Order: sequence, then structure tokens, then C-alpha cells
Amino acid sequence: MVNNKTIIAFSLILTLLLITGCGSFGGRSDGPPVSAEFVATGTEGIVMSFIADQPPLKVYTQSPLTFLVEIRNRGTYTVPSAAFYLTGFDPNIIMGLPPSYILAQSLEGKNQFNPDGGYTTAEFSTSTVTLPTSMPNYKPTFMLTACYPYHTIATPLICVDPNPLDTTSDKACRVQKVYATGSQGAPVSVQSIETEARPTGMFFRIHIANIAGGTEQSSGTVYDQTAMQTCPGGLQYKDLNQIDYMVSIAGQPLDCDPKGKIRLVNNRATIFCKYLNLPQIPAYQTPLEVELSYGYKSSIAKIVEIENLNFAR
Repeated sequence: MVNNKTIIAFSLILTLLLITGCGSFGGRSDGPPVSAEFVATGTEGIVMSFIADQPPLKVYTQSPLTFLVEIRNRGTYTVPSAAFYLTGFDPNIIMGLPPSYILAQSLEGKNQFNPDGGYTTAEFSTSTVTLPTSMPNYKPTFMLTACYPYHTIATPLICVDPNPLDTTSDKACRVQKVYATGSQGAPVSVQSIETEARPTGMFFRIHIANIAGGTEQSSGTVYDQTAMQTCPGGLQYKDLNQIDYMVSIAGQPLDCDPKGKIRLVNNRATIFCKYLNLPQIPAYQTPLEVELSYGYKSSIAKIVEIENLNFAR
């Protein structure tokens, strides 16, 4: 007969082994948590915010003036570089305040290892503020504008049916009239795709929109990525709302209109594409890849009152 103490000891050992195994299941317990699946969502790119009380809403002459700004990449595209411009003040009155800050290094986009996206800070500072003795105060609106490149990639799974008139055969999928795509973690979004299957091929209407705008951000502006060096003040009408695009299936570019670039009108546009010369095989599912490339501009503002301690009353 087995001793009761032996049974108890064996049970304790088995319990410890089970606990240890559960603790290590799925990877090392001391490593960072990794999501099993990352889904690209969201409608923002770079988001800026003034750090509280940097500067306070009211400052005085003969003291420093410093703007500290938090910069986050809330989208999924890793921005290779970005430029930030501080405007709205008279440089003849507030002297020494840098008008720009260039982010030379990349700012990582959201991914499964960094779901919050990249983060950095920028500083605009002058050692002292001096107003003319005739001015009791100065209350400008400081405007901070970001200019940067961004990409949107959408890969919705669609059904390709080379024989749409065949309604009797069993098929792995059925062509939907509209595919809703949601957001893709970028300020410009592929919102939906209309499809039509004909004996001659597949036809697509791809609807895109500039939908960015957070609680702290003003509405952003899309512009031609080749005009990056002229942002913000040098952008011309011909540069605005211009987007480069590519649409493909299984690496094969589709024939689309308009050619080359597409222009947003009222922040919206439609791309028309066709997929011809289909292989005569049963219906199948495949990703339709839509890639958009553009420049983006957004701004935030802050009013700061500067009181003159040397005002001659």
C-alpha cells in the first residue's frame, strides 16, 4: 500500500510542475507583452500638444520664454523626418525664439511591439523677452505647424470571380458590391471599395478621404509629397490635396484613373481601377492593396500674454 505521505508529496510536485508550465506558456514571463495580432486602426498621423505651463498662459518681460512640445506618431507609418514651425509672433518684438525645429531621425509608427507609436519632444526657447516701453503687454497666438510625409496602406480581402455569370457552381466566395475597409492608422483613409464582376474582368471604385482630426488638432491638409520643402508657407494651390497612389493585386499593378496622382475635392476622391485578362479559374479570395503617399500638414495654437514690467505709464 502506498504511503499517504508519498501521495501528498507526489501531488505537491505535480502541482508545482503545472504552475511552472502555465507561467512559461506562450514565451518567457520576463519579456515584454506581445500582441498575437496587430490591427492597423486610427485616423491620425503626427499629433502635437503643448506641455502644460511650458510656457504658462501669462509671462513677464526680463524672463525666459520656452515652449515645450510633445510629439507622437499615432499612425502606423514610420515617419523618416518632419519639420515643425512656430509662427504667429513678431520676431522684431520677441527676438531669439527659433522659428523651426527639424526632426532629423525617424519617428516610429504603431506596431505590435509599440502599440502607442513613437514619441519625442521639441523645444523653442529664448533667454529673455523685452518689449518696447510703450507696450503694456503683448498677446500673440503662437501657431505650431507640422509638415511631414505619410503613407496609407489598405489590404482588404476581396473575391475575384472570373466567371460571374456562372450561378450554379459552388464557389469559395461571392463578390460583394461594397467592401467596408475601416481606418488604416493614417490621416487619409481608404473608406470603402465598390466592386463589379463582369465576364471581361473585375472593376473597382475605391473611395478615399482625409478624415484626420483629434481633440487637440486642427483639420490637417494634404499636399503633394514633392512639395515638402515649401511647407508650410510656400505651398501653392497646385500642391494641395495631391496624392500619389498605387493599386495592385498579387503584386500586379492595376490600370487606374486618374493617371499618376489623384486630387481630393472637399477632402474626398475616388479611384477607378480595372483588373482584366483574369485566369479562367474558380472564384478565389485575394488582397487588393491600395497604397497612398502624400505630405501632411497640421497645426495647434496657444495664446500667451506677455506683460511688460518696464511699461512707461
